Amino acid sequence: MVRYILQLSDDRCLGKDLMWTSDIKNTPLFQSEHQDIALNKLIELNAKDISLRAKVTSCEIDSKGRVIVPESSSNAA
Repeated sequence: MVRYILQLSDDRCLGKDLMWTSDIKNTPLFQSEHQDIALNKLIELNAKDISLRAKVTSCEIDSKGRVIVPESSSNAA
C-alpha cells in the first residue's frame, strides 16, 4: 500500500504536528493515501514559507501502518 509524505531536501519529513523532523522512526509523520491531498498540504506550507524546498514522496507502509521512507537519492551523481 502506498502513502504520500512531504520531505525536505535535507531528508527531514513533515510530522503529524506539522513540524519538520529528522527523527522519522519515533515521530508520527503526516501521510496521505492520496497524492493530491499531500500536494495541497505542500502548497499550503509553501504559501506560508516561499523559500520552502519540499517534495511529495511516495512510500510503502509496513504491517503496523508506519511509512517506510526511501533512502535519499541526493548523493547520486
